[in-house]
Amino acid sequence: MTTQRVVVVGGGIAGLTAAYRLLHPADAAAEVPRVVLIDSAERLGGKILSTPFEGRLVDEGADAFLLRVPWAIELCDELGISAERISPAVGGASVVRVSSRGQRLAPLPDGLIGGVPTRLGPLVRSPLLGPLGTLRAAADYVLPRRFTERRRGPNGTDIMIEGRRRAVSVRPGAASVGDIVRARLGEAVASQVVDPLLGSISAGDINRIDAATSAPILGQALERSRSLMRGLRRMQPAPAADGSGPPPIFGSFEGGMGRLIQALTERLDGCVLRLGTPVEAIRRPSTRFAVDTGSEVLDADAVIIAAPAYAAAQMLPAAPHAAAALGLIKYASVAVVTLSVRADAIEAPHEAGFLVTRNTGWLTTACSYGSAKWPNWAAGGDQPDDSRNVILRVSVGRDDDDRHTRLDDAELRDTVLGELSSLPPLRRLSDPGAVAEWRVSRWPQSLPQYRPGHGQLVDRISEALAREMPGVFVTGAAYRGLGIPACIRQGNEAAAAVVQHLASVPASSSP
Repeated sequence: MTTQRVVVVGGGIAGLTAAYRLLHPADAAAEVPRVVLIDSAERLGGKILSTPFEGRLVDEGADAFLLRVPWAIELCDELGISAERISPAVGGASVVRVSSRGQRLAPLPDGLIGGVPTRLGPLVRSPLLGPLGTLRAAADYVLPRRFTERRRGPNGTDIMIEGRRRAVSVRPGAASVGDIVRARLGEAVASQVVDPLLGSISAGDINRIDAATSAPILGQALERSRSLMRGLRRMQPAPAADGSGPPPIFGSFEGGMGRLIQALTERLDGCVLRLGTPVEAIRRPSTRFAVDTGSEVLDADAVIIAAPAYAAAQMLPAAPHAAAALGLIKYASVAVVTLSVRADAIEAPHEAGFLVTRNTGWLTTACSYGSAKWPNWAAGGDQPDDSRNVILRVSVGRDDDDRHTRLDDAELRDTVLGELSSLPPLRRLSDPGAVAEWRVSRWPQSLPQYRPGHGQLVDRISEALAREMPGVFVTGAAYRGLGIPACIRQGNEAAAAVVQHLASVPASSSP
């Protein structure tokens, strides 16, 4: 029998989406290839994992997906699980700031888009900036369009950021998010507002996060106005016609984000799964690829690698230029400490959580009031509110800060509790018996860091693969977007690229 076979390496959301799309093409008459999905882990889902914690399914990794882009919503519609979607019960967040009286929580100013302020009024009222920081932010309204800032690039060269036409151009390097925000709004906004928020999403440093791929909205805003704040306001979603306010930003499921993985897995009709199977090498000894797992060699007409970039690099000894470029993508290691605490050990939260600025020196980067945000997480849900335990999810780890990796689980828990209990609303966390249950979920080398110029690096990887291994495609969070919707989009694109490639090669005999 002649057929075409595709091997998908990696069972996270991007790999699962690619496999699903290959097996369920939009054109019902299209020929469906044989699909083999391989993952070195013993489970599917990658960084999406919902597991029991005090009798509730609580996410150990990603706990929500963005609703303001279409890709995850469309996939949920196809899978028939949109009716199960829920939104956070509370919103808003604060920032831990250093004051003369120690660490204090201050609310983030209203009117942020993409983590960046859009109005001066909330900044004036915010305690995060101070008079000079607020005055510098106000300069965004009057600085000329060609206002520039020079900084020293990583190779010692001058980099100039300027706003005109294509928003922000940088010579001879590429702009970071921090470059743009600082040039228009000043250091205080960059370090006290934008870095804690955007930096927490990728565990990154906005001074080293590529603006073009991580925050393209900044460039789009500067195309609309010389003022960054005015440009962002013009991109703000219109309020609902019924006056109910803006739609929710994030969504999840009653059973956690693992519900999406379950629904996708159930639709992998005919897919051959190889779990607990690392791929050692991908070669092309003839007209087809040989995917070597150490225990077997699978023939394939096309391969999608949906594994981390450093793992993809090791799989491609036959594509040295692509492998070298893949190896340039750096990763941050993070961990999530989940705590079940007595309700009387903290003040009742009225927001989703808080973020932590770098100058605190804490291991903690963010804390989510999990059971306030997702009431289905509340332990003891059949008890009165004041008797239920509260679920906290504490994130640790940043780009170039791996101190948490040198602590065992108990040491990490104690360090986190010491940091949190220094805040007045959480002081009683240090009381004996305040913590009823806890766990640590570690995610080593899990969050790719988009350094300035990341888009050009990804272009180099794609071009090198097209030369050295045509028919091998990479996809996932390391390349053109973090977050679940972006990974779904990239999985769709990888499947489309494979279909186009298969149309150009003849079907071969497959065992």
